[in-house]
Amino acid sequence: MKIHFVIPSLIGGGAERVMSTIANGLVNKHEVELITFHEGQDYVLDKKINRIMLHHGKQKNQTIRSVKNLFFYYKQKKKRPDVLISFLPSNNLTAILIAKFYSIKLIISEHTNHTAPSTRKKDIIRKYFYRFADITTVLTDFDKSFYENFKAKVIVMPNPLIIPKEIKSYVNRKKNILVVGSLNRYQNKGFDQILHISAPVLKKNKEWKLVFAGDGEHGLEILTKIAKELKIQDQVEFLGFVKSINSIMQDSQIFALPSKFEGLPMGLMEALSNGMACISYNCKSGPSELIDNNKNGLLIADQDSKAMQKGLELLINDYELRLKLASKSRESISKYGLDTILDKWENLVLSLNQ
Repeated sequence: MKIHFVIPSLIGGGAERVMSTIANGLVNKHEVELITFHEGQDYVLDKKINRIMLHHGKQKNQTIRSVKNLFFYYKQKKKRPDVLISFLPSNNLTAILIAKFYSIKLIISEHTNHTAPSTRKKDIIRKYFYRFADITTVLTDFDKSFYENFKAKVIVMPNPLIIPKEIKSYVNRKKNILVVGSLNRYQNKGFDQILHISAPVLKKNKEWKLVFAGDGEHGLEILTKIAKELKIQDQVEFLGFVKSINSIMQDSQIFALPSKFEGLPMGLMEALSNGMACISYNCKSGPSELIDNNKNGLLIADQDSKAMQKGLELLINDYELRLKLASKSRESISKYGLDTILDKWENLVLSLNQ
């Protein structure tokens, strides 16, 4: 079967990482192409994947440029796929328009929850255009009924997770509190708040560091300034974009998720799979599906900064608790393993061609 994936770019982000992982998995059974409209690639693709870069055009409107480029690419019938898979709202609109014109089977995917901050354009796309896709995938049951209310055909499809076969002993890990994500999204990700929350804890525990893994020049400038104002700059480290997140996670003891909004957070899933002691806000969707409070992690009342501070202090001061949570984290994430989720994608793709 010929399967095409389409996404704006492969520059670091959760959706881009997920698409790369799924494409790499399905290429062993299918003919796979991955189409992008912008420069940049942070994720490694299997050599068998045909990468198509439709980056040309002078139109200022990115959606118009993308629609035009994909329209002319698919003008030759032999180039069209059996199934087209698209991620991210604006890109999904492009895919819907082209798929309907050329009668291509289409799966579109959402990678955040519907209550997250959005734009009017994205809201319109979700409410009035998703119904024209053959399938819309969402990460959790929290979003399923929302899209069904707008006549979309919806299936819950969790993110796939490559679970490391072996991990570094917890005893040999550094005293790091790790947070992961785009620094430019520091407000939604709660990165500015985690600096304020952790500052008193770090000052009392000089051997500990707060480590950020993620890129974004604007966010880096703001967060660096906050760290200096709080006088914890010597205990805060910015790693930039990290291609091999597993090695960083296996060298750190605590993972913190201070987000205001999530879908099914890949960073938290990866932290659990790498045997970290995890602490997370119980934001509207995602963390509660991954963490069983006080068993494989700590789940903190949503945006309760005082409770988050107490949780971090508890973890830092109680090695046995950290070890207990870390020892249970890997087994709790097994149902999201790559093979299991790839089977779900395989069945979904095949169902559209029956």
